Amino acid sequence: MINLADIAVLFVDDEVEILTALKSCFRREPYIKLFAESGEQALALLEESDSKVRVIVIASDIHMPGINGIELIQRVKSRFPDTICMLISGAHDINELVKDVDTGYIYTTLTKPINVPVFKKTINDAIEYYCNAEKSTR
Repeated sequence: MINLADIAVLFVDDEVEILTALKSCFRREPYIKLFAESGEQALALLEESDSKVRVIVIASDIHMPGINGIELIQRVKSRFPDTICMLISGAHDINELVKDVDTGYIYTTLTKPINVPVFKKTINDAIEYYCNAEKSTR
């Protein structure tokens, strides 16, 4: 059984205001919350936390300078294949943006503005999915 206090969700967005809002919205959730302002920072956090905490969900904006969300997810999945990845975009045609990504890489896509109750439920569903998948591999 996974203890929620031992797992982490990583939120990635280059807009500091969005990360600040997410910190506030998710502050009472029982899992560890990590925040990165870029794809590069997210990868560094993942490498750093690999031995300390298990990041099981990543929710990343698509449009970021440097490493964008799609490239971030591709890199994460090559290094941490069990990580559940979500992409978030202000673009209304998010499916067109991710058409070239292996669909097995993405758990779901969300559009901005983020509906907080739906987003929390999506994160919790992803954690439950991860836990059930881990149970079935034992």
